[in-house]
Amino acid sequence: MPTSVTAALVAFVVAAGTGAVVLAQVRRDGRQSQVDAKAAWALELHKTRLASYPAAFEAVAPLSTPHRAALTPEVAATVAGQLNTWLYSVGGMCADGATRRAVLGLRDSCDKWATNGGSRPPQLYEFRNLAISFLRRDLDLDGPESFDFPRSVALVAKLRNDLDTIDRRNPLTDRNFVPDR
Repeated sequence: MPTSVTAALVAFVVAAGTGAVVLAQVRRDGRQSQVDAKAAWALELHKTRLASYPAAFEAVAPLSTPHRAALTPEVAATVAGQLNTWLYSVGGMCADGATRRAVLGLRDSCDKWATNGGSRPPQLYEFRNLAISFLRRDLDLDGPESFDFPRSVALVAKLRNDLDTIDRRNPLTDRNFVPDR
Protein backbone atom coordinates (compact mmCIF):
# COMPACT_ATOMS: atom_id res chain seq x y z
CA MET A 1 0.00 0.00 0.00
CA PRO A 2 1.42 3.37 -0.92
CA THR A 3 2.53 5.61 1.92
CA SER A 4 0.12 8.39 1.01
CA VAL A 5 -2.87 6.03 1.27
CA THR A 6 -1.70 4.78 4.67
CA ALA A 7 -1.19 8.36 5.86
CA ALA A 8 -4.64 9.33 4.61
CA LEU A 9 -6.19 6.29 6.34
CA VAL A 10 -4.44 7.10 9.63
CA ALA A 11 -5.51 10.75 9.34
CA PHE A 12 -9.10 9.64 8.73
CA VAL A 13 -9.10 7.31 11.78
CA VAL A 14 -7.60 10.03 13.98
CA ALA A 15 -10.10 12.60 12.69
CA ALA A 16 -13.03 10.19 13.25
CA GLY A 17 -11.82 9.40 16.77
CA THR A 18 -11.35 13.06 17.58
CA GLY A 19 -14.80 13.84 16.17
CA ALA A 20 -16.38 11.11 18.30
CA VAL A 21 -14.68 12.43 21.43
CA VAL A 22 -15.75 16.01 20.66
CA LEU A 23 -19.33 14.89 19.96
CA ALA A 24 -19.47 12.97 23.25
CA GLN A 25 -18.15 16.04 25.08
CA VAL A 26 -20.74 18.30 23.42
CA ARG A 27 -23.54 15.92 24.40
CA ARG A 28 -22.27 15.68 27.98
CA ASP A 29 -21.96 19.46 28.20
CA GLY A 30 -25.49 19.81 26.82
CA ARG A 31 -26.89 17.46 29.47
CA GLN A 32 -24.89 19.21 32.18
CA SER A 33 -26.15 22.61 31.09
CA GLN A 34 -29.73 21.29 31.28
CA VAL A 35 -29.08 19.99 34.78
CA ASP A 36 -27.49 23.30 35.76
CA ALA A 37 -30.41 25.26 34.31
CA LYS A 38 -32.95 23.11 36.18
CA ALA A 39 -30.99 23.46 39.42
CA ALA A 40 -30.81 27.25 39.01
CA TRP A 41 -34.54 27.36 38.28
CA ALA A 42 -35.35 25.27 41.38
CA LEU A 43 -33.17 27.50 43.54
CA GLU A 44 -34.80 30.70 42.27
CA LEU A 45 -38.28 29.18 42.70
CA HIS A 46 -37.43 28.21 46.29
CA LYS A 47 -36.06 31.70 47.04
CA THR A 48 -39.18 33.30 45.57
CA ARG A 49 -41.43 31.06 47.64
CA LEU A 50 -39.43 31.82 50.80
CA ALA A 51 -39.97 35.53 50.13
CA SER A 52 -43.66 35.39 49.21
CA TYR A 53 -45.20 32.58 51.30
CA PRO A 54 -45.07 34.39 54.67
CA ALA A 55 -47.87 36.66 53.42
CA ALA A 56 -50.11 33.61 52.92
CA PHE A 57 -49.32 32.36 56.43
CA GLU A 58 -50.07 35.82 57.84
CA ALA A 59 -53.39 35.86 55.99
CA VAL A 60 -54.36 32.47 57.46
CA ALA A 61 -53.25 33.37 61.02
CA PRO A 62 -56.66 34.73 62.14
CA LEU A 63 -58.11 31.26 61.47
CA SER A 64 -55.81 29.72 64.07
CA THR A 65 -57.80 27.91 66.74
CA PRO A 66 -56.04 29.54 69.72
CA HIS A 67 -56.33 32.97 68.10
CA ARG A 68 -57.57 35.47 70.65
CA ALA A 69 -60.08 37.38 68.49
CA ALA A 70 -63.48 35.87 67.79
CA LEU A 71 -63.76 34.22 64.42
CA THR A 72 -66.59 35.98 62.59
CA PRO A 73 -67.77 36.35 59.00
CA GLU A 74 -66.02 39.75 58.98
CA VAL A 75 -62.70 38.12 59.90
CA ALA A 76 -63.33 35.52 57.20
CA ALA A 77 -63.93 38.34 54.69
CA THR A 78 -60.57 39.88 55.60
CA VAL A 79 -58.82 36.51 55.25
CA ALA A 80 -60.51 35.92 51.88
CA GLY A 81 -59.35 39.34 50.65
CA GLN A 82 -55.77 38.78 51.78
CA LEU A 83 -55.67 35.32 50.23
CA ASN A 84 -57.07 36.69 46.97
CA THR A 85 -54.34 39.35 46.93
CA TRP A 86 -51.71 36.67 47.58
CA LEU A 87 -53.09 34.40 44.84
CA TYR A 88 -52.69 37.18 42.29
CA SER A 89 -49.20 38.11 43.45
CA VAL A 90 -45.82 36.43 43.12
CA GLY A 91 -46.80 33.84 45.74
CA GLY A 92 -49.78 32.61 43.76
CA MET A 93 -47.76 32.61 40.56
CA CYS A 94 -44.99 30.41 41.96
CA ALA A 95 -47.18 28.07 44.03
CA ASP A 96 -47.58 24.44 43.06
CA GLY A 97 -50.96 23.62 41.51
CA ALA A 98 -52.17 21.65 44.54
CA THR A 99 -51.13 24.51 46.81
CA ARG A 100 -53.05 27.03 44.71
CA ARG A 101 -56.14 24.80 44.76
CA ALA A 102 -55.98 24.47 48.55
CA VAL A 103 -55.58 28.24 49.01
CA LEU A 104 -58.41 28.84 46.51
CA GLY A 105 -60.64 26.43 48.46
CA LEU A 106 -59.85 28.28 51.69
CA ARG A 107 -60.45 31.66 50.07
CA ASP A 108 -63.78 30.50 48.66
CA SER A 109 -64.86 29.01 52.00
CA CYS A 110 -64.03 32.25 53.79
CA ASP A 111 -65.76 34.28 51.09
CA LYS A 112 -68.85 32.06 51.24
CA TRP A 113 -69.08 32.54 55.00
CA ALA A 114 -68.55 36.29 54.68
CA THR A 115 -71.16 36.59 51.95
CA ASN A 116 -73.86 34.32 53.41
CA GLY A 117 -73.19 34.95 57.10
CA GLY A 118 -74.62 32.31 59.38
CA SER A 119 -72.51 29.44 60.57
CA ARG A 120 -68.95 28.68 59.56
CA PRO A 121 -68.66 26.36 56.51
CA PRO A 122 -67.66 22.86 57.69
CA GLN A 123 -64.82 22.58 55.15
CA LEU A 124 -63.15 25.85 56.18
CA TYR A 125 -60.69 24.21 58.59
CA GLU A 126 -60.11 21.32 56.21
CA PHE A 127 -59.02 23.81 53.54
CA ARG A 128 -57.00 25.77 56.12
CA ASN A 129 -55.11 22.62 57.13
CA LEU A 130 -54.58 21.62 53.50
CA ALA A 131 -53.36 25.10 52.56
CA ILE A 132 -50.89 25.17 55.44
CA SER A 133 -49.67 21.66 54.64
CA PHE A 134 -49.17 22.41 50.95
CA LEU A 135 -47.51 25.78 51.61
CA ARG A 136 -45.07 24.05 53.96
CA ARG A 137 -44.51 21.24 51.45
CA ASP A 138 -43.62 23.78 48.74
CA LEU A 139 -40.96 25.11 51.12
CA ASP A 140 -39.69 21.60 51.89
CA LEU A 141 -40.82 21.89 55.51
CA ASP A 142 -42.43 19.16 57.57
CA GLY A 143 -45.76 19.79 59.22
CA PRO A 144 -48.03 20.98 60.37
CA GLU A 145 -46.86 19.39 63.54
CA SER A 146 -49.16 18.68 66.43
CA PHE A 147 -48.19 20.13 69.75
CA ASP A 148 -48.18 17.71 72.64
CA PHE A 149 -47.43 19.88 75.68
CA PRO A 150 -46.71 17.08 78.19
CA ARG A 151 -44.33 15.40 75.73
CA SER A 152 -42.62 18.71 75.01
CA VAL A 153 -42.09 19.34 78.72
CA ALA A 154 -40.50 15.90 78.99
CA LEU A 155 -38.24 16.65 76.01
CA VAL A 156 -37.17 19.97 77.52
CA ALA A 157 -36.39 18.20 80.82
CA LYS A 158 -34.32 15.62 78.93
CA LEU A 159 -32.47 18.36 77.09
CA ARG A 160 -31.78 20.17 80.37
CA ASN A 161 -30.47 16.93 81.88
CA ASP A 162 -28.23 16.34 78.86
CA LEU A 163 -26.85 19.87 79.10
CA ASP A 164 -26.19 19.44 82.83
CA THR A 165 -24.35 16.20 82.08
CA ILE A 166 -22.21 17.95 79.49
CA ASP A 167 -21.44 20.76 81.95
CA ARG A 168 -20.31 18.24 84.58
CA ARG A 169 -18.04 16.44 82.12
CA ASN A 170 -14.95 18.49 81.53
CA PRO A 171 -12.73 16.87 78.90
CA LEU A 172 -9.63 18.61 80.30
CA THR A 173 -9.93 17.15 83.82
CA ASP A 174 -11.92 13.95 83.32
CA ARG A 175 -9.57 11.04 82.55
CA ASN A 176 -12.48 8.80 81.58
CA PHE A 177 -13.91 11.31 79.09
CA VAL A 178 -14.80 9.70 75.77
CA PRO A 179 -16.23 12.03 73.12
CA ASP A 180 -19.60 11.08 71.66
CA ARG A 181 -19.43 9.69 68.17
